[in-house]
Amino acid sequence: MIKKRNNCHEAMRHIAKEVDDWTRVEAEFSGDYAHQLTGAIKECSTDEQLKNVIISSLIDRYILFYVNSNRPHKITRLMLELLDEKDFHFESPSPRNNLLEQSIDHLIKGSGLLPTLWKVQQIWGDETARELIDYFYKQYYEEFEPNDDHISWVNKFKNLYLTEGKPWEEED
Repeated sequence: MIKKRNNCHEAMRHIAKEVDDWTRVEAEFSGDYAHQLTGAIKECSTDEQLKNVIISSLIDRYILFYVNSNRPHKITRLMLELLDEKDFHFESPSPRNNLLEQSIDHLIKGSGLLPTLWKVQQIWGDETARELIDYFYKQYYEEFEPNDDHISWVNKFKNLYLTEGKPWEEED
């Protein structure tokens, strides 16, 4: 098997020397998707299976199109042609799917909101944190305009959250 791979790489180097135009495609996967991809790669017993997993994982997340015509780019078409099976997908939410729980958790732990409330309370005293929250609330009602991503997210997840309930309320 190792000798076969070395011969394959030697053949690829020969081809590479003859080609003038290259496109390099890189991808980074994280979270559940990366774990599922790792599991799928570990289950591969042939080079063909490995090729299908790698190419499919790229196509599952990244499909390139020509800007002016919205047609699939040649790279995308070539990757699709390389696949033996075209039914690949992992159970993984879109990276744009920022669930409400994650957004709330970020506000509490990562955004600096709570430390900011604590700082103003320490500087100006008793009700200052409440005043700042009231200021944010006023800004929300008077200034905030939802964009298309906000509207799309609500349309997609509203029914789920109405069914599951408010994520900040504890279950009994």
